[in-house]
Amino acid sequence: MKKHILGASSLLRNKTILTYCDYREVVKIATPHDVIYMDPPYHGVSKKRDHRYIQGIVLEQFVEVLRSLNDKDISYIVSFDGRTGDKSHGISLPRELCLKHLEVEAGRSSQATLLGQDSKTFESLYLSCALRKRTGKLTNIIFYKSNQENLLFDI
Repeated sequence: MKKHILGASSLLRNKTILTYCDYREVVKIATPHDVIYMDPPYHGVSKKRDHRYIQGIVLEQFVEVLRSLNDKDISYIVSFDGRTGDKSHGISLPRELCLKHLEVEAGRSSQATLLGQDSKTFESLYLSCALRKRTGKLTNIIFYKSNQENLLFDI
């Protein structure tokens, strides 16, 4: 793990800014040269009864922020909803945002394991149109799982 962390640190050094604040503050200063990664509390599991998160997001406000990023041609990636087996967690982001939806296998569901079941968990990633235009390579993506690590390749 240390090797991976140091490798990521080396790649991102002097190219990345990490912040800890409300996402609406960060997107105000974003430019088309930036790529924003957002991983808000999943809509399907961030109710008040679930204490893993301080609070959920207001979906309508979040969608409006994504619309504003689209209007400014800013590249972003959102990890938002997901599923375990046939059970969906949360709702998909609106089609009107023109996002490329990908499912990434996240492994065996620990909750299902505790219940004596064997289900795989899939997390959703949404890629913005600006990101796809910018890279030109993210139209076809495969995720390859090797030694319990998810590796991303563009083809």
